[in-house]
Amino acid sequence: MTQQVNLYTAELRPQKLRLNTGAALALVALVAVALVGVMVYGHWHNQKLDQQVDRLQQQNQSLEQAVASMAAQVQARLPDPELDTALERLTDTIARRQRLLDRVGGLTANNHNGFSGRMSALARQIPDDLWLTSLRLQSVPATMSLEGRARAADLVPHYLERLGDEPAFIGETFGAFRLARPDEEASRHWVEFRVATEQGTGAGS
Repeated sequence: MTQQVNLYTAELRPQKLRLNTGAALALVALVAVALVGVMVYGHWHNQKLDQQVDRLQQQNQSLEQAVASMAAQVQARLPDPELDTALERLTDTIARRQRLLDRVGGLTANNHNGFSGRMSALARQIPDDLWLTSLRLQSVPATMSLEGRARAADLVPHYLERLGDEPAFIGETFGAFRLARPDEEASRHWVEFRVATEQGTGAGS
């Protein structure tokens, strides 16, 4: 004789949970508040970047006026080697800052929060007689490397100290530092440097 036993009782059947209207409305409201918060933060951040861009533009305008004044002096008299050198340095400073300014402006349009703060700080703290030839920023893992040239070796640590005062670089640890003078005799009036941060450190990590 065969006997069948039903083990699939009502207690073992999956229960269907229904989301009531109040919970659904609360969830929708929570999502809406979160979206509004993100939009407000993005608008505020873009305003801050716009202010930084305006300040850099004003600095560039002042430098351009100085270049125009020096150019007029050069044309009005015989060539002056010191004046030509100063004019060349000012022109190079404007070009470097303008390149960084253009990159910051592009980041403002795309709202890249992590990189834009660092780019602004790098442009803001560059001293005279130092310029960057290469910049690499990476978010995952959070790393940064800089390459450039300076007319004096002590300008490099001075630049890094100034970056340490920027909120975007608080807690940053530079794990690699290289400073060398080119072998070519014609290039021995400046030094080359390379700086890289350790992975996973800093405000951008």
